[in-house]
Amino acid sequence: MSNHNMKSAIEALLIATDIPLTLKKIIEITNLSEDEIRKYVDELNQEYRISERSFEIKEIAGGFQIYTLPVFADWVSALHEYKSRLSKAALETLAIIAYHQPITRPEIEKLRGVDSTWILYTLLQKGLIKTSGRLPVPGRPIKYATTKEFLRYFGIKDLNDLPREEDFGERVASSIGEEMAHEPDALSPGEKTSEINDETVEDEKDEGFDEITDSIIADDQN
Repeated sequence: MSNHNMKSAIEALLIATDIPLTLKKIIEITNLSEDEIRKYVDELNQEYRISERSFEIKEIAGGFQIYTLPVFADWVSALHEYKSRLSKAALETLAIIAYHQPITRPEIEKLRGVDSTWILYTLLQKGLIKTSGRLPVPGRPIKYATTKEFLRYFGIKDLNDLPREEDFGERVASSIGEEMAHEPDALSPGEKTSEINDETVEDEKDEGFDEITDSIIADDQN
C-alpha cells in the first residue's frame, strides 16, 4: 500500500472509532512504526489546516481521536443539547480531584467548604472519577482519582497536559465549548454548607457514601 493510502487508512480508522485509538492498536492493524504513524498524523493535521477543515487529530487519553475545532463549539453544542452537562459545582470538585489526586471526600469538602457527597456520586456515575483505594487512617476514607474518560472528556493527552489549576475553568470552556449548567451547588435536598468538624456526622456520611460507592463499583463489575 502506498504512503498516501496508509495515511488515508489511519484517517479511516480514526473516523470509524468513537474512542481514542492507541498507538499500539494502530501499529497492530497497519504494521507501521510509531514514528511513521506520528508522521502521517502530522501530515493529516497539516492538510486539515491548509484546507481550513473544521476538525483536527488530537492525542488524548493515551490515543488519537478526531476533534472539532474550538471555534465551532457553539454549533456542535447546539447539536448535542441532550448531552448531560456538568454543573459549576461538579467542575469545581473535578478540578480539585484532578490536581490533588488521590484525595478523599473529607479533604475535598475541606477545600470546597460544602458537602460534596452527591457531586462525587454523579462524577462516579459519569465515569470521570474512580475509587483509588482507602486512606490508612481511622474510618479508612475512600480516595478518588480521575479516569481516562476524564482525559477524553476534556481533550487532554495526559495529566501533564493539565493547565495551571487557576486556569482550569477557562481551559474547560474552550475545550468542550459548553456553558456551565445552571444547577445548584448542592445536589441533594437540604444539603447545606458545613465546616467538616463533627466527627460523628463525618462517620455517618462516610458510611452512607461508602454504600453508594460500593453499589456503583458492583454495578460496573456486573
